Amino acid sequence: MPTDLSTLDLATINAAQSVIVAAIRNQCCQWEQESSDAVADGRLSNAVMVQHWAFAADILASKVSSEFSTLFIRTLDARIGDLTSTPQRSAADQVVDAIALEVASAQEAPELVAV
Repeated sequence: MPTDLSTLDLATINAAQSVIVAAIRNQCCQWEQESSDAVADGRLSNAVMVQHWAFAADILASKVSSEFSTLFIRTLDARIGDLTSTPQRSAADQVVDAIALEVASAQEAPELVAV
């Protein structure tokens, strides 16, 4: 991981958070279903074990999501810090730049159209 957080791309952080958290939550749902199936088949000890896995995966998804949010905030803070290091800029200009960075990170790249 770069030591200069301002070089990280905010859109990539958001995309990685979405993909990773969704994958963990999907696994959680799969284990919950397997637990229900095990109960229906009378395999109660197996059902409890798989239910514990699902519970742990749910906690992990929340923790991963929280850590990605923290990384996003630290990156944004680093970018704002870079903006405020220029003393001749007004506070309003610095806020506008920070908001523009956030909006730009949420937008997709424009598609090229062949003429």
